[in-house]
Amino acid sequence: MATAKTTASATGLTLSEKLMKIQSELKAPKNLYNSFGKYHYRNVESIQEALKPLQVKYGVFTTLSDEIVEVGGRVYVKATADITDIVTKEFIEVSAYAREAEDKKGMDDAQVTGSTSSYARKYALNGLFLLDDTKDVDTEEYQSQANAPAKAQKAPTKAQAPSGSKTTPELICTRCNQPIAPHGDASPRQVANFTMKELGKMLCYDCGKAIKQARTAPIEAFVTDNDAGLPFPIED
Repeated sequence: MATAKTTASATGLTLSEKLMKIQSELKAPKNLYNSFGKYHYRNVESIQEALKPLQVKYGVFTTLSDEIVEVGGRVYVKATADITDIVTKEFIEVSAYAREAEDKKGMDDAQVTGSTSSYARKYALNGLFLLDDTKDVDTEEYQSQANAPAKAQKAPTKAQAPSGSKTTPELICTRCNQPIAPHGDASPRQVANFTMKELGKMLCYDCGKAIKQARTAPIEAFVTDNDAGLPFPIED
């Protein structure tokens, strides 16, 4: 799979040493987003763009080639990525395979092969340069991920329920700002649902009763009910 001699180039580094340095310095984050599959990814072009300055720095160049092979009656694209020392002409290569789809909606045969080639080439480059999911420390994405654990530690946490148990978010009355308590056989959720349906607000039993009485009170005895948010009573 790989060919590498120990001859040093004009820079004093062997090709293996150059490749090791490029592998440690190359950053090609997954800077593209697939909105349909909802995932981030990198493509061949973004890897090549990140690689170019390092090739100049270490006096090497990278080439990609394809070969159509048949395995078990199926057609595969075999992509090979190789890195070559411009002085010694030594090279190291890595290959990757991707199987052509028998049919891909919206693509003709040439496009199917091209798409498969891009996939295989990307993974050949991934293998040659040991690309992983690390982010460049200068990118916004890296900073967001690095700061996430610290923010999570600072955030207040509620007491955890026993393992395996289910918890229900506390329901708060919008009038008195107190937790909604059960009433009779009705659970807090049933009380909240009833007041929301009848009065348009999530209320505890006592506040719901008070607003209901205020809305049905005689006009002569009613001036305003700021808590209810109504300047006059409304008949049901």
